[in-house]
Amino acid sequence: MPTKIIAHRGAWKEFNLPQNSIASLQKAIDLKCHGSEFDVHLTKDNIVVVNHDHNFFGLNIETTNYNDLLIKELPNGENIPTLNDFYSVGLNQNKTKLIAEIKTSEIGKTDRTKQLIDVIVSELPFNANPENLEFILFDFSSAVYLKNKLPHFFVHYLEGDKSAIEILQSGLNGIDYHYEILLANKNMIKQFNDLNLKTNSWTVNDLENARNLISQKIDCITTDYPQLFLKNGL
Repeated sequence: MPTKIIAHRGAWKEFNLPQNSIASLQKAIDLKCHGSEFDVHLTKDNIVVVNHDHNFFGLNIETTNYNDLLIKELPNGENIPTLNDFYSVGLNQNKTKLIAEIKTSEIGKTDRTKQLIDVIVSELPFNANPENLEFILFDFSSAVYLKNKLPHFFVHYLEGDKSAIEILQSGLNGIDYHYEILLANKNMIKQFNDLNLKTNSWTVNDLENARNLISQKIDCITTDYPQLFLKNGL
């Protein structure tokens, strides 16, 4: 099967849109990307919001109530999106999969990251399924915790420090490692493929690097340039 292209924080860079915005998600859908990656955090009052950094225009998300975050706006006038906002757009179409990165808590580390997971699991929409939603995490313990909570969903590990056999034994579905790790070890993708584990790489913005990974039969590539990659037949 052809390598699948995932838009990193939505299709934002090529269209001058805010990262992790509804607009960047919609553009990824318009491009028919395989997936659109985005990042989620838990506010002080337990609302799951979409933003890359732990701060939203100077406000620490984890120590701020959701309504107080609405004081600030993205450059296109959007408020900080909630996970439910992303569900409303992403789960009501069948072109592009939602790839939710659960960010590791800064103030509570694994314990509060698991609290974020508990909120996500408890509020999972009825129309969410493994075909339209999957999860990625840097915190290994939290990734295994989520997989145990949602055994039918795909959960992939990001940090880059686990072998194929360790991922298999953990019960996770695969990995999403930085491209430099995968390019430095030419056997790594094959090791995961041989165990029927999924492989993805972030954030690949160079066509030559992408073609190198594709030659190794990587499953997915996450990029800031999905339009460029798709136009070049990747």
